[in-house]
Amino acid sequence: MQTFTGRLIKSPIGRKLTLSIVLFSSIITLLTTGFQLVNDYKGDVDRISRQFTSIEKVNLDVLAASIWVIDERLINTQLNGLIQLPDITYISINDDSGQVWIAGKPTPENTIEKSFELFYSSGSDSIPVGTLLVQADLKAVYEKLLDRAIIILLSNAIKTFIVAGFILFLVWYFVTRHLHRLSQYCQQIDLDSPAIPLTFDKNDKKEDEFQQVSLAINGMQNQIRRSFSDIKKSKQELQESLADRERLLELETSYKDELSRQVKERTQELEQSLLVLKRAQEVLVEQEKMAALGGLVSGVAHEINTPIGICLTAASSQLIHIQELIKLIHSENATLEEINSILEEYQESCELIVSNITRASSLIQKFKTVAAQQSLEEKRSFNLKQSLVENHEAMKILFGEQHVDVQFDLDPELEIITNQNLLKQIITNILSNAYSHAFKQKDHGVILIKAQLKGEQLNISIQDNGSGISKEASTHIFEPFYTTNRSQGGTGLGLSAAFNAATLLKGNIKLESECDLGGAGFFISFPVTVPHHDPDTDFLPETFS
Repeated sequence: MQTFTGRLIKSPIGRKLTLSIVLFSSIITLLTTGFQLVNDYKGDVDRISRQFTSIEKVNLDVLAASIWVIDERLINTQLNGLIQLPDITYISINDDSGQVWIAGKPTPENTIEKSFELFYSSGSDSIPVGTLLVQADLKAVYEKLLDRAIIILLSNAIKTFIVAGFILFLVWYFVTRHLHRLSQYCQQIDLDSPAIPLTFDKNDKKEDEFQQVSLAINGMQNQIRRSFSDIKKSKQELQESLADRERLLELETSYKDELSRQVKERTQELEQSLLVLKRAQEVLVEQEKMAALGGLVSGVAHEINTPIGICLTAASSQLIHIQELIKLIHSENATLEEINSILEEYQESCELIVSNITRASSLIQKFKTVAAQQSLEEKRSFNLKQSLVENHEAMKILFGEQHVDVQFDLDPELEIITNQNLLKQIITNILSNAYSHAFKQKDHGVILIKAQLKGEQLNISIQDNGSGISKEASTHIFEPFYTTNRSQGGTGLGLSAAFNAATLLKGNIKLESECDLGGAGFFISFPVTVPHHDPDTDFLPETFS
């Protein structure tokens, strides 16, 4: 019995359930008791009110007649009769002459009182003769309500605790003891020991939820045991695999050592081969330099030798003309027509000398431009599109007969800070090269100039729809004095000068392998600085002419 009581009291679920039942029952008891007491109080007050109404209907006329005749015996008899009524504790009568009749003892608080005017009826007249005051004490009513409340609360409390105790017993008998059994069973489960099925004490022949729980737990335990057996088997296999892996690692280590040794030997052989290749490369570079230098010297000699030879021939001719002129002047038969003829020939020789010396000077100036160090020129801010348009307009004057549509695709407000002369040299030489070579078989030429700023790098693309550049020529177009149009006066210095200018700008220029317009395309990229204007002191960009 003590074990049962101890388990019953120590059951957390039972304690919570009992406390909940007690609290809920207490709240319901208080509410129902309060409602019942209020109804009883209203009934007692209504009962007193009915007594006041009965006094008003039965006794007022008799009391008024007794006061009219001043029959004190009858008045006192009526007062004593009224004072005997339940809950009536005080009655007083005041007539119009100031005489007072009293029965009972007045109570200062917890009372209900009512006054009645007394009228004596004489024929059709009602004559006021006094006032009746009736007082009822509520103390008895309150005491009765208190006793009733105590009885109700005690009876409900006893009933509540009995019901709660019975429910606690039912919870323990049907739920808690099975949960305790389940807890002990789960704590004693050992997967290495034989399985012992979980069973509960059957309360009746029918299966309940705990029987279903026992079946589910027994099934789960069997599955867990099978899984545990599989895990042990897998663990054994894993250990064997780890042992095999250790052997493989040892074998791999030996292979790596052997491979490392072979790699070292191959590396030494490759290093020796690399030294041989470097020596061969140095020889090839020197040969290429000498070949380029030879081509450069040959180009310079060929370009400059022609105008100098013409000048030499013209100068020799002038000497002959001068000698003829001297003989003719000293001769007596000299005529003015002969002298003018010699002078005209002399003038033609002079013009030929001047034009060829001018051409030689121009060639030398272009050659100087290829190697000129213009990187020291001061950088300045300018509008890129305006500068590109002006460069094209200035260059177009030399090719006025050709019809070429030049399109610009760039931000018209883009301003940059860089060496404008070097940029002008790049753009002018590329456009001049396009006008000179690209549109010989085109009635309508198109040149597209795109520019885009990415961070601090300016990318410019110049494309045309011309005949393009052959694969053979594309490998030499940036070499000095390389030209495919030498018979028509080409010098081969334009793209070379553009390449040098791009290099001085710390950028690069290259021929694009594919062109959207179908002709030749050049891509120029070099770093620039973007000016930052203060919004408060902003000004229009400088216009260059």
